[in-house]
Amino acid sequence: MVLFTVMNNKSPKKTTSEPLFRTPVSVGSPCCLLDAADRSVFLGSCFAEYVGERFAESGLQSTRNPLGAAYCPASIARLLEAETAPAVQGIDGRWHTWLTDTSWSRDTEAEARDAAEEALAALHRELRQCHHLFLTFGTAHAYHWATTGEVVMNCHKHPAREFTEREWEPAEMTDQLDAVLCRLHCENPALQVVLTVSPYRYAKYGYHESQLSKARLLLMVEALCQRHPDWICYFPAYELLLDELRDYRFYADDMLHPAPQAVAYIWHRFQQEWMTDACRDYLLQAAPLLRTLRHRPSDPTNPEWSRLREETEHRLQTLRDAVAGRSDSSKPLKF
Repeated sequence: MVLFTVMNNKSPKKTTSEPLFRTPVSVGSPCCLLDAADRSVFLGSCFAEYVGERFAESGLQSTRNPLGAAYCPASIARLLEAETAPAVQGIDGRWHTWLTDTSWSRDTEAEARDAAEEALAALHRELRQCHHLFLTFGTAHAYHWATTGEVVMNCHKHPAREFTEREWEPAEMTDQLDAVLCRLHCENPALQVVLTVSPYRYAKYGYHESQLSKARLLLMVEALCQRHPDWICYFPAYELLLDELRDYRFYADDMLHPAPQAVAYIWHRFQQEWMTDACRDYLLQAAPLLRTLRHRPSDPTNPEWSRLREETEHRLQTLRDAVAGRSDSSKPLKF
């Protein structure tokens, strides 16, 4: 069920006489409004997947977690700074690296290394040309491979005794990410970084400890935003769910992940206040074209369907070119 759609104008202000049964959360002002022609990269926890998927479904150019989800700032920082794959490990006849999820595991050591190298190279090419980098942090807890002490993104079902777990302090997370982000910004001065904290609650640590971990993340985020207010900002997805929605109906069946309705509302707030008017207009015009392209015909070989798809792709590309302010496009949209 779709609860929120794109609107050209912001929601009307409530009058003081209206009853208010929620706590409105201000989403603040971004460093730079997102435009329809912008490229975005999403890295981090599963919440980055949810919002990044909304971007892709809306026809906006985006890359999300190409090597897999990462949950703590230490692993995200390592992903951002690593341009060559780390050592390849093997278990149960499959090979992988600590920076990739199981989708990048291969049957041989060489294949796993080549796959990781290719994925990292593609990510860093995109980082050098994208306009917005969205980082979503889930926890301050990081896992380290006991042999070397290096941070791992995925344990790949290795025995627990091979890893140690440590909760990082705000200052060390801030300094590590600051160094990495400053280097990226030097390589790509147009880059705007948007930080978010995932609303997912870590029940395995206990809810008190989960909140303490979120507090560490929020302190780190605030420090980074204060250091670089011109190009690092914070989008309060965490506060929107916990303070404004604040109801178990906005959680999934596990009572930990946000429900689709919550993601839809956060996406709605992002559209209304962090996108340009031209971008919202683009989303309105692109929506019916994207719905047509996502249609699954009973007979894909039907000439009429092929003609409709080709015409729709052309109309969408023309719309995108108009948004970008140029008459041709070197890279068509992919669906």
